[in-house]
Formats: sequence, C-alpha cells, structure tokens
Amino acid sequence: MSILYADSNKGGARELFNKRKIYRSDVGQSLEGYKNLVNFNFGEKFLYGRVNKLFVPIELNTDSLSTRNFKSTQDLSAVNFVVDAFEGLARQFNKCTMNGKIAADDTYLSGLKVYKARTDTTALYGKHLLAYSTSIVGALRNQNIRVRNFDEFILELEQMINTQGHTFPFTKPAFVKSRFCPINCSGLAVEIADLDPANDEDKVNEFVNSKNWQFYVDTCQAYGFMVDRFVPWRLVADIGSSPMLEYAAKYNFNTTNQILNLGYTLVSTQYFTNFKFHLLNIYNKAKLDSFLEVEECAGDSITRRIIPQTYSTARFTDLYSDSYFLNLYFKMRFIEEESVFEDFQKELLINDCLELYEARGIGASLEAFERILNKPFDYRGSVSYTKAYLEAKAAEGS
Repeated sequence: MSILYADSNKGGARELFNKRKIYRSDVGQSLEGYKNLVNFNFGEKFLYGRVNKLFVPIELNTDSLSTRNFKSTQDLSAVNFVVDAFEGLARQFNKCTMNGKIAADDTYLSGLKVYKARTDTTALYGKHLLAYSTSIVGALRNQNIRVRNFDEFILELEQMINTQGHTFPFTKPAFVKSRFCPINCSGLAVEIADLDPANDEDKVNEFVNSKNWQFYVDTCQAYGFMVDRFVPWRLVADIGSSPMLEYAAKYNFNTTNQILNLGYTLVSTQYFTNFKFHLLNIYNKAKLDSFLEVEECAGDSITRRIIPQTYSTARFTDLYSDSYFLNLYFKMRFIEEESVFEDFQKELLINDCLELYEARGIGASLEAFERILNKPFDYRGSVSYTKAYLEAKAAEGS
C-alpha cells in the first residue's frame, strides 16, 4: 500500500481521508489557477450533463443531437461535436509528439486513445431496474408477503420506497441524478485510460507527475475540455466554452442553451409511459400463481386457495388512469428527492399538477412538477404560478 496516496477504497476511514486530502492538495498545486481542472464531485458539477439549468433531469435526444463513433475506436461513441473536438485534440498531441515538443514515451499522454465514452442511459437504467425488481420480489418472499392484486402490491412497494427511495431510486429521473448514473451518460465525457478511479497513486504517477501533464491540461482547455480533478483521464466537454461551441456550431448548435434545450430532453416526459408498465411487470414477478389463506369462520378454520389478479394490457390501462399513475409518480419523486416540502405543500403541488394535466396534458404536468421539485425554493403553491412558468417558458422559445 502507498504511504502517501490511496491505491484503493480499502483501509480505515481516517487513513483514506488523509490520503485523499494529500492527493487533492497535490493535484491542486500542480496546476494552480487552471479553471478547466474541475472537481465533478462538488456541488452542481456532480450533475453536469444530466440536468438542465433548472436542475431538472435530462437525457440525450439522439433525434436532435446525434452521436458518432470515434475513428480510432469504432465501438465507442460520444456526441458528434465532442468526437470532433477530441479528434482535433488527439491530432495536436500527435503533432507535438512528432516534432519533439512533448515526451513521446508517456503511456497515456503522448498519443491519446479512447478507452471509455458514452454509456447509454436507458440500458444502464434497465439493469438498475432489474436489480430493483429482484430486490422487491426477494423482500416480499422473505417477509412472506402475498399480494392479491395490483393495489395491494402498490401499498407494499410504497412502504419499501419510503425506506430506501433516496439512496436506491426507483424512477428514471431520480436514477439519472444519482450516483448510479455516471457523467458518461451525457455523451460529453471521454476517458483516455483504463485505470481504477480509486487508485490515487496511479493518478499521480501516470498523470500529475507526467512530463506532459501541464501540456495536457492546457491543450484540453484550448479545445474546450474540462479535466476531472479526481479522474484525470476523464475529459468532459465544456459546452459553455468558445472552443467547444465552435465545434457544436457545425451541427447548428450555437449556444449552450440550444445544446441543453434541443439536444437533450426531459427524462420524465420520455419515461412516464413506461413507468406504469414497469410497475405491472414487477407486480407480475412478485405475485404468486396461487397461495393458501386461512380464515376463521364461526370458530372453524377454513383454508382457501387465492389466485392473484392478472391483467391484460388493455384491462390494466382501463382500470388505472394516467392521473392515477401521475399521482403515484409524484409521491415517489418526493421521497426520492428527500424533499423539504411540508405534507400540505406536497398535497397542494400534486393537486396543482393533476389539474394542470387535465388542462394541458401529461407533458406540461410532468415538466412543471419536476421543475418545482428540483428547485423547491421557487415554489409558490398555486396553479397560477405553475401556469405562469409554462407560459413564460413558451414565450422564451417563440
């Protein structure tokens, strides 16, 4: 084990804390003043590329902002202008290596190679949801809880989400904001090494102490990339920088707002249609084919065989309306965000958004709810406030 730096997440908490502190200090001092050497574990930077300017969860809209593969690594991709910027950066490294301006024998910082890039959000959430559903079914079995129908299942599910919703999110919007969803899902990140992010010693040896370290950070800035302070081989496109916007302009994205508003879409509006069927699928896994139930009747014990309700898609949608699932979704999201709202405020906001659903549809209702939930200090507690926000947003886009 390294004396100065952590080489894994193993060890005592105090020892790890002190070693991480040394690493933070050394990295900071290595290039003091470089604004593109960024701590993505701090504040809103943790959510970079996964929320919009109102902190509402977003995901890449490949219909508007396409991705493409890197020329050197055909099985990895990122947002088109990010690929262009990275390949320009790589050419600059190759040029400077050939003319002797930088060391040519550096493992990672002589010729840049892509080891990891975009991770598909939907696929990653699918794996998360599978793990979640497995844990739900396991919990019901372990506690010998037997449900007769979908209503009973939802009551049990709500209790589980109440206890673990904030640390182990159920809905996709909460997942996108969680530690389970990496910045790579944004399509804005490129990794040029396959090292362990927990190994600070490798970070120092391979990057911070590299002869090419200063050139690397400096040149990344010139091409519109931020460097992750704690994963120094991770480059993240700075969509507010002039160099990156020049690359984006080739694809008709001229401003940061255009990239966020047109290139990305709200997770909630894309996800909600699947929300109800995710719940139905988990119910179908959780319910038993049948079970025995003992009842007391006039002093006698009667055993009955119970066959839980099954639902066709048509019958399910007939029995449970969109307003039912909106109400359920809103309640879950309050738990997942560990909201500071009082109970009466939650009820009022849900009622407001359900009323908005009747007037403006599902999309408007979800957008208003997520906007207010994710910035609760803006909440005014009225339908008129919510409608005014939507009208102002529509005016901005006209």
